[in-house]
Amino acid sequence: MDELQGKTAVITGAASGMGLAMAKRFAKDEMNVVLSDINESALGTAVDQIRDAGGKALGAQADVSSEADNAQLMDAVIDEFGSVDVVCLNAGVQGSIGRSWLLSDEDYEWTLGILLKGVIHGVRTFVPHLVEQDQGHVVFTASIAGHVSAPFGAPYNIGKHGVVTLAETLFHELKVERSNVGVTCLCPGFVNTNIVQATAARSSGSVGSAVDDRGDQMLEFSQRALAGGLDPEIVGEQVLEAVKQNQFWLFTDEDWDSPIAERASQIGSRESPRFKGATQS
Repeated sequence: MDELQGKTAVITGAASGMGLAMAKRFAKDEMNVVLSDINESALGTAVDQIRDAGGKALGAQADVSSEADNAQLMDAVIDEFGSVDVVCLNAGVQGSIGRSWLLSDEDYEWTLGILLKGVIHGVRTFVPHLVEQDQGHVVFTASIAGHVSAPFGAPYNIGKHGVVTLAETLFHELKVERSNVGVTCLCPGFVNTNIVQATAARSSGSVGSAVDDRGDQMLEFSQRALAGGLDPEIVGEQVLEAVKQNQFWLFTDEDWDSPIAERASQIGSRESPRFKGATQS
């Protein structure tokens, strides 16, 4: 999609971080932007920021883990702008962290309900509309965690691996169908967002928090790593260009190229997996 002016973008998880950066960048390109988030107060502030900068924005509160909320979001967009052209399935959480065998059903279900089921709902809600009009673009916010599996983050890793394969599957399906709808799989490394702060704000041991000492260690590491991470505004720019260029893979930096390549090599040679983070040698 090389011409975005006047078209409509829907972004979930848009009240802060990468979602808000995407919305701002799309609005700067004179798109109509629909920001969706579960946090109504933060959502209102985000919408005001875009409108104050001269952009055309609509806020729609929604819980992406709810199929009904996704349908209501779609209805709100159609009522306001008549069509959808770009959909950014971006809403996410770090979720429950700790030893995988100590995490409860609720830990897995809550995290995956947002990270994976929310994206599945988004595909089922918006893609039929894009396919029918035979134009548009879907951006999946996956993660480096969709390619490498760090310890003590099982629900997040599972969710992001699922998002990566759903994005690839949809890409292949659209090619077989000879559809003009494009797909981008966004795989951020460390980006300076509030995602881990939301985890830290939850009561220790509760769903969506660090459940044990390993979870506490992972949370501390994540806080340090993201504090030094990429500015979300850079990611917003990258996403805009990926949509315009119909680019499938979008990695925000090259820091994880080596760990991803090493994992692929280990699979090819049938070696046991070894985890190396981006800053490890």
